[in-house]
This record gives sequence, C-alpha cells and structure tokens, in this order.
Amino acid sequence: MEQNKEELLKHLAASLEDAKSEGGAILLVGAGISVSAGIPPAQKLMKIAIENFPNYFTEEEQEFAQKDLSKLQYNDIMTKLSNVKRKELFKWFIEGNNEKNIEKAKLNFAHIAIAELLKQGYFSRILTVNFDPLLIHACYMVGMYPFPAIYDLGAMGKVNAELLHDPSIVYLNGQHVGFVQRNTTDQLEAHKETLTQIVRSTGCNKTWVVAGYSGENDPLMHALNELRPYNNWLYWLEYSEQVIQKGSHNFLEKDEEIKVIYRCDADETFMEIAENLKCSLDFIERPHKELELYLNEIKFNSLRKKGANYQIKISEYIKILKSDQKQESFLTIDIANILINSFADSVEQDEKIIEICELILKQFPDHEEALSWLAFSYRQLTYKFPTNQEYLELALKLYEQIIKNHPERLEDYKFYIETLFDKLRITENNEERKNILSEIKILIDEVRSQPNFTDRYDEITELDLKRIKLLNDLTPYQPKDC
Repeated sequence: MEQNKEELLKHLAASLEDAKSEGGAILLVGAGISVSAGIPPAQKLMKIAIENFPNYFTEEEQEFAQKDLSKLQYNDIMTKLSNVKRKELFKWFIEGNNEKNIEKAKLNFAHIAIAELLKQGYFSRILTVNFDPLLIHACYMVGMYPFPAIYDLGAMGKVNAELLHDPSIVYLNGQHVGFVQRNTTDQLEAHKETLTQIVRSTGCNKTWVVAGYSGENDPLMHALNELRPYNNWLYWLEYSEQVIQKGSHNFLEKDEEIKVIYRCDADETFMEIAENLKCSLDFIERPHKELELYLNEIKFNSLRKKGANYQIKISEYIKILKSDQKQESFLTIDIANILINSFADSVEQDEKIIEICELILKQFPDHEEALSWLAFSYRQLTYKFPTNQEYLELALKLYEQIIKNHPERLEDYKFYIETLFDKLRITENNEERKNILSEIKILIDEVRSQPNFTDRYDEITELDLKRIKLLNDLTPYQPKDC
C-alpha cells in the first residue's frame, strides 16, 4: 500500500508531543519488538518447541514444523507443553543456553528508544503481551529513576485497573519469572475479562501506539475493537505490507481515527520517532546526565566522610565528561562518521574518503569505520589504476590490522579475502598463487569460527568454492600408483 511513511511517523511524533503534556500516551507491544534482540517470533518458537520436545506432538505436527508452519497455531502448540516445559523454553532465550548453543537475548534499540520515551514522559504506560524482561532492563540502562511500576497480571484473577500507578509496564499475560505465563487458548480466554478491564480503564481519549503485535487469535484484539472510537488516534505500526486479513482486524483499516503505518521495523521506527521528538539517548550521548541524577537522588551525608568523598568523586567525573576537550572528542567522532557516510555511496570519491579517513585516524588510530573505509577505498583505486599495486598492498595491510583488532567485523573478512583474490589475479608464479590460496583458506576458517558468524554469510561459502576450484586448477588430480 502506497503511503508516506515519513510523514505518518511525524504525525505520530506530534501526537506524542501533545500526549506528554496530557499525561503520556499508551504503548502496546508484542513479540515483534524483541525479535532482533534474540527472542524468536511465534512461528520459530513453535518449530523449536516441536524439535526439542517431539514426544508431545503428533507426527503430522512434526511434519508441519519442517515443511509448513502456517498450518500450526501457536496457542494449540503451547497447549501440548506443561507450564514447566513452556517456562524452560522461554528461559533458553531470555537467559541463554550453552547446551543448545543459544545466546542470551540482549537489548535492541527498540527497547532502548521505548524506555527513553517512557522516561521522558511521552508514554505513561506500556502494555506488553511478551514474557521477557528486556523493557525493564532497558529502563535501567537509560537511567530511569524513579523506576516505573511493574505489574504482572498473568497470575491475577481480578484486578482493579483504576489503581494502576503510572509510569508503568504491565505484563498482560505474565512474566517468564512469574507464577503463570498465559499461552494456551483456554488460558487467554479465561483472562479475557481482565484484559478488557485494563484496556477499558486506560481509555479511548489517550493516544495509543501498537507495535510488534499481530493480534492473531488473541482476545485482546476484541478489547481493542470494543474501545472504539479512538478520540486521540491509534497508530498501528505494522511490520509487513498489510494487517492480518481477519474479521477481528477489519476495523484497523476502516476507522478514520486509526492510522496503520506499514513496513515498520521496530528498531528503526522507534529510533526515528525518538529523533523526530529530539529525544536523545542521554546515557550514550550525555553520560554526565546520569551522574547528575546520582548527585540529586543520593543522600551522601548518610555515610558521613565516605559519602562526601563519593559526592566529590562523582562531581569530578561530571566535570570531565562536560569538559570542552571531551566534548570536542565526542564531536570529532560524530563528524567522522557523518563525513565518511556522506561519501560512502559514491565510488568516484575514493580519494576524498581516503583524505577524511587519514585525518580521523590521526586522532583516533583505531577508529573501526575509518580503517574499514580506508582499506575499501585503496582497493577501489586498484581498479582505477591497475598498474599501481601499491594501493593493493596498502589495502591488504589495513585489512590485516582490522581483523586482528576487530575479528567480529565479518564484512571486512569478506573484503580482505576478495582483495587477496585480486592479488591472485595478477600473480603469475604458481607457488606464490598457492601461498595466497592457503592464506585465503586460513581466513575463511577464521571467519567461520567467529561467534557472530551466521548462515547468512553465504558469500564466504562462494569464496571458498572459488578458492577450491582455483587450487584444483593449479594442482590437477594425480592418480596414485597401485
């Protein structure tokens, strides 16, 4: 559907600006906001559940898990597992599991931006159907103090919604550390009245934002439908290009008080909203702000002499972080990234990028992006000036430095290997060619051993196949004597 997404997000930001002066907007979030953090979406979670606990599922369900997940319903699959097994499943991703080779989920920028918006009063209440604690962790990370009230409605039969204190995070279906996590159809149906109460008490005069939430087979959608009309807008941030085509969702695209914004990646969208509101991430951009909070909120004289020492120490740290020299260094880093990226899309600007990168590296010798762009630009110049091999050697030397100091930069491994193939192309001596191919093999093995290597780097496999073919060309098969 054609729409001006940028203008709609500005419209949303304007509503949040007004909402701030009226007590804050309401945010409802689902699993979509935590996917990039490492919490799998419902379909992937079904597959993992069936693969890890196969004895609880029929042969047909196991087959669908491998061939067609769309034929399975999340709530029905979760019904087959006990509370203990479901809790174990979520724990693998929330806390990590070495045995299963699952990394612990980490905060993404959607969590961080949402927490900052809550901290600064743009949202007053976050309703979540997720079980993970990442939004709570994000509030801690951005230095939100006092902390928001945390409510777990999963185990509550009745609730007096009018007594909820804001700012708050409300776990509608329970937390992973709580007594109950409502997953099954029966559990959600039994919880319908509580969900309706919460939505109704929150009210239709507030601005609502919904993100990362599909609403499929969830009684909460009926509560949202019943609350209409939304007198102060409901913004539905949809990841795909259309909302679910079911009767429960029809009102989203029909009501004029509701704005559906399509193609909304959670991280990028919430960061864009924060930028539109000039809502900076103070804990990164202005770290002295958090220390100033400590000065305001800690009663230092309760510890007498030692407390006074801590107070002095924090005051000194604030001075250092606010000093002109420090500010200049931070500013230089920002300018460096802006300058590099401004020329990055233009291959004709290689000389300019080299000039900028060299200036940056004088002040920040290990600036990752500057080193990477410098190496890439030298490599580009070898195509412009094929007779000048000095550029090729400079690029190789830089890539060697980058992966030595920053082995997690998989993209630079790829460029390093490709640059070695460039060198191979102009090398005539067979022995030297074999040495280069051996070096390429070592690099391919190294990149595959990196913790952040994933199957999506299939370009590495292509480079490996290219290496094997060239090696075979150099050393044709010799049958052994019988």
